[in-house]
Amino acid sequence: MLSWLWRCCDFLYRWTHGLTDPAAEVRPILRVQVKPYRGDPLALADGSLIRPGDPIGVIHLNNERVSALHGDGAGSRWAGLAFRRAFHASLETLAEHARNAPRYRAVRGFTATTIFHHGTEWIGFEVRPLSRPLLSQLVAAYERRLLTQFHPLGRRRPGRPRFAEARQIWISREELIRRYASERSSARGTHA
Repeated sequence: MLSWLWRCCDFLYRWTHGLTDPAAEVRPILRVQVKPYRGDPLALADGSLIRPGDPIGVIHLNNERVSALHGDGAGSRWAGLAFRRAFHASLETLAEHARNAPRYRAVRGFTATTIFHHGTEWIGFEVRPLSRPLLSQLVAAYERRLLTQFHPLGRRRPGRPRFAEARQIWISREELIRRYASERSSARGTHA
């Protein structure tokens, strides 16, 4: 019963944030919500400035697709590698969308609030703390609960103290395109 309730809450969250819209799908494992930025002006490391009201892309995992990377759980030792590859492929898809799709044309940057912020600097994101520590802990508790819901091992999954707090990760539109858009797409864009 509790499992069913969590899945319903997850679906309602996705529906109210426009994540069930096919346009939000960024294959293979992401969904992106485009919305106005509501925080204080934010300067990113590459010089991009995000002001209140600027459109931003909020990155979400497609929980069902990520869960499917584990298969029946037997090959879960390879799931981390499969996730890394799928996340990288999704960033490449998102970079192509950021370059070419009207939905993303005005987006200034992309962000996620996540417990999986460790090491994201290596793939081009900036990690920033949430403005309120209590919010960080609440989001972390929610995301850890989602992990028990969607991970094949459920509650038997080993706990990890590093997932105690959520943080925001950011990447500018320009940095995303620079790092992840393919050369082939660049050549197509110059000839179009």
